[in-house]
Amino acid sequence: MAAASIRADIVIEELRNRPNAYLVGIAGIPGSGKTSLCDVLKRRLPTAVVVPMDGYHLPRSRLDAEGMRRRGAPFTFDAAGFRSDMERLKQTRSGLFPTFDHAEKDPRADQIRVEPTVPLVIVEGIYVLMRDWNVEPLFDLRIFVDCDLDVATDRLTLRHVATGISSTPAEARHRALDNDRVNSVAILADGCRERADLVLRDS
Repeated sequence: MAAASIRADIVIEELRNRPNAYLVGIAGIPGSGKTSLCDVLKRRLPTAVVVPMDGYHLPRSRLDAEGMRRRGAPFTFDAAGFRSDMERLKQTRSGLFPTFDHAEKDPRADQIRVEPTVPLVIVEGIYVLMRDWNVEPLFDLRIFVDCDLDVATDRLTLRHVATGISSTPAEARHRALDNDRVNSVAILADGCRERADLVLRDS
């Protein structure tokens, strides 16, 4: 949490330099610490609203066996729906957005409300800066949370067991390498880190 606190300090300072920023995108590879950063930012900026991209997972009912195996890959998200909602948010400064229920392992619609009075919206997710998702230009501030691939893999192995995605450490390790790391490499190859206005590296 110390790293998240340091990163939050940097983000808040950057926001002071951009007083008109409304829509902030926070990207990074799986396991990089995006959610922890957003948790700290939400405590420091209580009037802000965090919209996680995880709410745009396709429901399990719409995924075949390969989709379930690769859940978390770009094709297992509703990218078009995400882009449409972000465009509407940018225009109207309001809307209802989904969350991801980890117990049900599926998204839940209309769980997050953004009112026109909200001064700042933080959108967090691994693909929010992906080039072909066409959402990046909407953000007033683009942030990439950088992390060593091996460190992220170790974190994800522990997380998959803790959340019940994998039943054993060996199974969790395989998923972290066979799925999450593949997605991480794609994110880095896409240039998301280089297109960010602010890169937050491991402290």
